[in-house]
Amino acid sequence: MDSKLAKRDTNACGECGSLYFADASKIMALCPECAHWLYGYSNCNHTMEQDRCLRCYWDGSVTSYVQSLK
Repeated sequence: MDSKLAKRDTNACGECGSLYFADASKIMALCPECAHWLYGYSNCNHTMEQDRCLRCYWDGSVTSYVQSLK
């Protein structure tokens, strides 16, 4: 993973627990994936590499509730 990406601030998602780049989500406490499925915000166009999205740093985690919404 690019070292520039590793320097961005991260948050832990309150729903799925994944780390994500703080500036990648419209909701401070949710990763872009959970914010999308729970509240209808735009989702990240994930580009996964080494089990992380290069764009938002999400690790692919989903709760059973979010999975049921998909």
